[in-house]
Amino acid sequence: MRGLFPALAALVFTVFAGCKRAEVGSPEAVADAFCEAYFREADQEKAKQFTAFGATKMLDDEIREVRGVREGGYTPKDAQLEVAIERGERTARDDRVRFDYVIRFEDEVKHADIELAKVHDDWKVVRIGLSRLNE
Repeated sequence: MRGLFPALAALVFTVFAGCKRAEVGSPEAVADAFCEAYFREADQEKAKQFTAFGATKMLDDEIREVRGVREGGYTPKDAQLEVAIERGERTARDDRVRFDYVIRFEDEVKHADIELAKVHDDWKVVRIGLSRLNE
């Protein structure tokens, strides 16, 4: 009986820990990977691989804006912040999927509306809406 409780606890933890884990290639996985690269790692180049259309243009514009800073040696690693990222529910509109994220860093809380679409059989972030939350 003694060995049963730790084994049962480990099984329950594994089941519940996997509930929020996204299947590779799913809209959830792509949106999570984008948010990780963009918000936590502050790496527009890395985040760009998960985007298409307007989201790619937005990142290209940001990359151009920070080019001088990056060339001066200030890397994405230097720009990283302690960030908490929480994905909300999935909603669908036509052939697109949206996720609301709450992004917490320093003393700010932001809302990120991440919209994805299938592009050549792969899910891509196509639109990013950011706003400040009042919590």
